Amino acid sequence: MSSRRIFALLLFIAFAAPADGQTNASDWFEKGMALYNENNFTGSLEAYERAIEIDPGNSEAWNNKGIDLGILGRYDEALYAFQEATQLNSSYAEAWYNMGAIFDIQGKYVSAIQAYSAATRINPSYQKAWEAKNYDINIIGLKRYLQINHEIAF
Repeated sequence: MSSRRIFALLLFIAFAAPADGQTNASDWFEKGMALYNENNFTGSLEAYERAIEIDPGNSEAWNNKGIDLGILGRYDEALYAFQEATQLNSSYAEAWYNMGAIFDIQGKYVSAIQAYSAATRINPSYQKAWEAKNYDINIIGLKRYLQINHEIAF
């Protein structure tokens, strides 16, 4: 092999190989988890996005992307990510729960209850989802009670 071809091959390898060593969706997913555990949510989000680029059917990457987006206050994008996760895996109780949490933040309690209900149908022992669902039911009941009493008082 000529020195020109060897040089061209070395240049190709140098520029084609990822600088950070991540080569597949699993590598990017693991990097995302490591960055998340370091509280580097922007970096974690970028890693999950790379994992999804490689494997768009990875429901766990979509779920974790949603978690990062929620932490970063990007709630509509987080909802989209959780919806993708649950469309890819309709029995993904944690993604349904996470969707409910974002709906709660947005004050969309009926939608949150629906998401928590999906999580508890999938996993009847998912205590955290039951508690959040019951809490939201109480909020809605209290709001209705206050509306009725306000109307009666005036």
